[in-house]
Amino acid sequence: MVVLTFTDEFTSSVQPRRLFKALILDAPNLIPKLMPEAIKNVQLAEGNGGPGSIQEITIAEGGNIKQLKHRIDAIDLEKLTYSYAVIDGDAALEKVDSISHEIKFEATEEGGCKTKNVSKYHPKEGVDVKEEDFKAAREEGLALLKVVDAYLVANPEAYAEGTINSDEFTSTVQPGRLFKALVLDAPNLIPKLMPEAIKNIQLVEGNGGPGSIQEITIVEGDKIKHLKHRIDVIDQEKLTYSYAVIEGDGALEKVDSIAHEVKFEATEEGGCKIKNVSKYHPKVGVDVKEEDFKAATEEGLALLKVVDAYLVANPEAYA
Repeated sequence: MVVLTFTDEFTSSVQPRRLFKALILDAPNLIPKLMPEAIKNVQLAEGNGGPGSIQEITIAEGGNIKQLKHRIDAIDLEKLTYSYAVIDGDAALEKVDSISHEIKFEATEEGGCKTKNVSKYHPKEGVDVKEEDFKAAREEGLALLKVVDAYLVANPEAYAEGTINSDEFTSTVQPGRLFKALVLDAPNLIPKLMPEAIKNIQLVEGNGGPGSIQEITIVEGDKIKHLKHRIDVIDQEKLTYSYAVIEGDGALEKVDSIAHEVKFEATEEGGCKIKNVSKYHPKVGVDVKEEDFKAATEEGLALLKVVDAYLVANPEAYA
């Protein structure tokens, strides 16, 4: 059995992270909107959007392929890499067991992005496959890339990094304990420690992994009544956590989202330094300022201090 391997490259003036967010993270929403004549919908059939999840793509009438399924194998927001396999489909796809793709988004010296896609076609036993069997599919993939690229060039605010703030907090508590308390067990612990501020934290979509949605209900009297978080990355080994605030009232109505990348690092003294990089993505035509979110930043720091004090007072907790 001969495995066919192809390498396709595409260079863009758009920054790598913007392309990654549009093409990978938000593809199920964006692609059908930009290409309704080609792709009817992209749905999550299994999993939570992380590795092992299955996406089902329905093609619009008239295409050679009517439907196909993708299995997500790896997704890394930090390294900007994405691996997936086409595991089911009709037409020419019936000749292969799977098609694996490894995609990298790399920065260019000019400030843009080079997207490199290595595709491997694994034919069914006894089936002879040729390059021309998949020429149309590869051309359609390139066409999709160009459509998304053109959209991002025409809409420079879309998926942009926005205003960036960086906050740090140092604790005597070990990183692993803080990560467990603040990230893994937050839905249970935070409402217990701060009942005067947070009513509850509920999982409304997913199983707690990447792609899951948490809904936070704030007690009455606060400017913000509710908000929703989308979990993007959660790595217990590296002690990193990335999530985005995707919905909320108050000042949150000024932004499309707020992305947070949180790292828990060990200090020489045996404690922990928490670094949170926040990126505010304003709505089109809306001017946001640092003071708009000053109260929210201070509340986040207050939450950190409450959890830290609890762990110091209870050294057996999350040990």
